[in-house]
Amino acid sequence: MLRIHIGSITEKGLNLEEREDSAALPLLGAVTGDEGIDFTRPIQVRIHATLTGQTVLIHGTAESEVRIPCSRCLEPFDMKMETGFSGTAVPEVPSMIDPAAVDDIELFADDMDVILYSGDSIDLRDEIAQQILMALPFKPLCRDACKGLCNRCGVNLNKTACQCRPQDENGPFAVLKTRAFPKK
Repeated sequence: MLRIHIGSITEKGLNLEEREDSAALPLLGAVTGDEGIDFTRPIQVRIHATLTGQTVLIHGTAESEVRIPCSRCLEPFDMKMETGFSGTAVPEVPSMIDPAAVDDIELFADDMDVILYSGDSIDLRDEIAQQILMALPFKPLCRDACKGLCNRCGVNLNKTACQCRPQDENGPFAVLKTRAFPKK
């Protein structure tokens, strides 16, 4: 369930290894439907937590396999992904300051990369889901040599040759092909 129980952390720390379905992480659920991303394997999470007073230092890795559309040809492909993460969890303290009396900028836990917890356990689902989302590539490629789609007819150039005619040599930018520019 991706939860650390504070009482189970010993002097040597706590090692936790869990497999979780992406549906159990609400942040990942929003991406899977809208963006065409599908987690084909459960997410394997390994965590090491150490306790210092009430502060919990967390280090871990998360790995899985996703089916994601290529940014050039739009064909889905399988990709292994792995990410490391670390965080600091501190107990949530109720605010004693009147917000109307503060003129300075107030920092919240999200602004400082701190995980707040209350009670005797730390829920890591959102933190791990954020790390997984950040590990996904911005422009995924099915392979480095992907040819993509024809910009006129839309055919996948990896599968078939395009039947489009060459561009008009008399177009407004044709002069750029023949003009020699001075080197700087």
